[in-house]
Amino acid sequence: MKKNIFFISALLLISNFAEAKIYKIKQGDTLTAIAHSNCIDTAKLRRTNNISIGEKLDIGRSITIPEGSCENNHNMFSFNLKRTNVEKKNYVADSLSYASVPFSASKFLGHRYVWGACGPNTFDCSGFTSFIFKKQGVTLPRTAYAQFNSGEKVDRSDMKKGDLVFFDTSKHMTGKVNHVGMYIGNNQFIHASSAKHQVVIASLSGGFYSERFMGARRYTV
Repeated sequence: MKKNIFFISALLLISNFAEAKIYKIKQGDTLTAIAHSNCIDTAKLRRTNNISIGEKLDIGRSITIPEGSCENNHNMFSFNLKRTNVEKKNYVADSLSYASVPFSASKFLGHRYVWGACGPNTFDCSGFTSFIFKKQGVTLPRTAYAQFNSGEKVDRSDMKKGDLVFFDTSKHMTGKVNHVGMYIGNNQFIHASSAKHQVVIASLSGGFYSERFMGARRYTV
């Protein structure tokens, strides 16, 4: 009898797993964040809902989350509490959210800095940011200066994970943008550093980068 109950329960879980779900767009949502929070590719989410690159997501719009979502995966494996806790610990390491663009960027920590390189194994600063956004289906200009002159201007106090942050790192501070990184929250950003010769996390809370901060930009993903 117990075996039958277990078998029926398993079938119900599998049935739930195969079903798509409906999600309503909220303020601040991006396709990338929604896709990663549901364990699916951004491109798949676009295709399912016929959303073109750069298309505005109206608040309140209903979109379909295709099968394979994290919610269903959680139902499928909710009995394994130990496994869930381990995965959660990995996701929040280094203050990087797995439900945002910075999670993709974090996978390249330690990769070598090479001037003019744009991945997948070596990067310069703007090559790194353009590479990460390209993986999400967004094409950015190639240089830090050009990236600074595109996207939506964001006040420093309103920055969100995934925004790009720009700096003047020249010796005499000419007032011209020449460096870019990606904001990851908690006054930190990830960037390909020529000084450190690799992709690293740095702080905006005082010091070198805080003094040379030139602004932030947000891009539609």
